[in-house]
Amino acid sequence: MTRNDTLRQTNAFAMLDGLMFGIYWCFGFLCAVKGVGGATLSTLSMMVTLSAPFLGFYLARRFERQVRPDEPVSFGKAYLYSVLLYLYAAIILALAAYAYFRWLDSGNFITAYIATQNMPEMQEALQASGMQDFFNDAVKQGGFNTLEEMLRSIGPTDIAASIFNVNILLGLLLSVPTALIGKTRSSDRNTTT
Repeated sequence: MTRNDTLRQTNAFAMLDGLMFGIYWCFGFLCAVKGVGGATLSTLSMMVTLSAPFLGFYLARRFERQVRPDEPVSFGKAYLYSVLLYLYAAIILALAAYAYFRWLDSGNFITAYIATQNMPEMQEALQASGMQDFFNDAVKQGGFNTLEEMLRSIGPTDIAASIFNVNILLGLLLSVPTALIGKTRSSDRNTTT
């Protein structure tokens, strides 16, 4: 298999798997956004977040099993697949976040977040941990009067860009263990699927 064919094959698998992975991340994102102040959806969001690396490991291993008959998957090829997998998933999630905050949310997330933050038990926890002072300093440094005013100044593009940047960074970090799991092992070279 030529180098170009290998790159095309790796990209095609990563693109398809990244689409599926991105949809999974979007589900977790929607649970997080709709679960502000509620236990069930926020717990589900946390479960999606914690299980995402394991889904990445599974997809990398599946990729290895599918392409092993053509040639063994080196660490480099598995790393390229992993980086592309997380890249495509991050693109899908950023687009979904932009669309959600641009056309669907209408400020509901910020309203729910502020309502949760203004609950007496939350105020107690923020005061006890010193986070209330942190929030107050951040608001003042930004030139805003209230946290709500500061949050409402953040646009959908800023949110989507932040989500994209964080997921790219996490994807680059997770690509190393994902590639280690997704490469062909010497014990795999003698077996066929």
